[in-house]
Amino acid sequence: MHQTAIAVVTSVLVCSSPLAGAKSATLFGIWQLNNELTAEVQDTRSGPDFSATNVQTTVSVGGIPLPTGRTRSQGEYSSIPSRDPDVLRCAVLTIEPLADDVLLTYQGVGSETLKKGNVQGTRTSWSKRKLTTRYATTSRKVSRTFEVQSDGRLLVTVKLNPNRAKAAVHKRIFDPVE
Repeated sequence: MHQTAIAVVTSVLVCSSPLAGAKSATLFGIWQLNNELTAEVQDTRSGPDFSATNVQTTVSVGGIPLPTGRTRSQGEYSSIPSRDPDVLRCAVLTIEPLADDVLLTYQGVGSETLKKGNVQGTRTSWSKRKLTTRYATTSRKVSRTFEVQSDGRLLVTVKLNPNRAKAAVHKRIFDPVE
């Protein structure tokens, strides 16, 4: 009898756990950043890249830059830093269907609506458990993957690949919110 009671209590606890329905978990819902797991999955081995591809020679006389013979492919606004994706700055993320689109809301940061396919240079696709989006600017390529893992948590991977530097990969783990 004692073992039966323990089995019943254990099954109730397991079934009431927010991660219990991991097999049926979907991408849509509210997600809370898990700081401990995020710190564990973050790859801290790669530091800044000081390779020759990051060095750019300029010559100026009296503060006026002289042409170096190299064409500028990044345009006149290349010195303005690109803004990193909002998912890297939020603690709570909401993903919800919106007709044929997906609405991502980054609490306290902003929101965005994604459309399937290639829309204005942003390629987006999603399924029940995974959303991927990627785009390129004149200075870098950015890809984002939102994927529900087998344990029911959401793994967000953001890859920032600058044209003249080493790529950086940021990972975030989010727990489902009831």
